Amino acid sequence: MSTGTSTERLVRRLGSLQFEESIEHNGSRLVLMREYLRRSALWAQALGRMDEWPFFDIAAAADPSAQLDDESVKAVLAGLVGRGMRPHDKRFIRFMLNFTTLREWPQGLPDPFEPLLMVYERGGSFGREAGSIRIGHIDGLPERNPEMHAGRAPEPDLSAEALDRFDRDWEARRQEAARRVSAAHQQTAG
Repeated sequence: MSTGTSTERLVRRLGSLQFEESIEHNGSRLVLMREYLRRSALWAQALGRMDEWPFFDIAAAADPSAQLDDESVKAVLAGLVGRGMRPHDKRFIRFMLNFTTLREWPQGLPDPFEPLLMVYERGGSFGREAGSIRIGHIDGLPERNPEMHAGRAPEPDLSAEALDRFDRDWEARRQEAARRVSAAHQQTAG
């Protein structure tokens, strides 16, 4: 596989992925997915691809020649077999790999796929259902429209410490909700 440095870096990160979902990092995964939706919307606006948002081959839209060769993509995907990867994950990984071959892009646009890769790194895949993105089979993030997401402020801190804080806050909210449900159940039963 003859690839550039950014492709090789992505392949190394992909090599550590497990696609089975875990709720351990739901809080941070929601934040990361929201940031991906924002970045993808910015790219969709810049490239005139609003109808393809939120998950599309951004590199091909920017430059149709920006593609990693099929043999290399197949080799990367073959290395991920048996880890719970879904068909949509394969498609998104191809989009990420293609993006690493893009040499130039519109000024001011961020790397769209970094937050999506981090969603995978922090606990597996995700699903799409009835206009929302499901994280950890519990939380849904509404897709709505790209204009709404493009207009949001960027997430200022995606460091491991900040993401861990989002997870702790999410877990505290989940436990509080469970406590309220339990208390309400005890009141109606008693």
